[in-house]
Amino acid sequence: MTDRETLDRARLLFVGDTQGDTLAREVIAIAEERAQTIACEVEHSRKLEDQLKDLHGMLAPLKDAVLFARAQRRPMGIGQDSEIGRPTVTIEVCPRYGREQHNPGFYLEADTLGPGDAEGPSATKRIAVALLRLAYAVADKVRLQP
Repeated sequence: MTDRETLDRARLLFVGDTQGDTLAREVIAIAEERAQTIACEVEHSRKLEDQLKDLHGMLAPLKDAVLFARAQRRPMGIGQDSEIGRPTVTIEVCPRYGREQHNPGFYLEADTLGPGDAEGPSATKRIAVALLRLAYAVADKVRLQP
């Protein structure tokens, strides 16, 4: 016998006006409400699992690019020094709370980037714009749905 059948039979059994029947109906109502809550939670967890799979799919090209870049590194020979230049783009990520403290959003700040930097001559600015777009796409996938 399933939980639903048990609740249906209990509802049919406790139909009187006695104090015990009234209490039993209240317990049945609580059990039904909890069953609906559990069903909603199961559905929500399935949606989160789907979003996580989508997120992993989105990050797969980035992982492949990192692995490719690592594979392309060669040890530097004599006279092939390289220097790291000063940063041209700084990206700051901050939590931003809305109406609910337990569901923070985020705020990205990159003051040195402009709308034309995605196709501009600076490779670092093009990469920064691509990272910002990826961050927002990931945030849309992992955002908690009401």
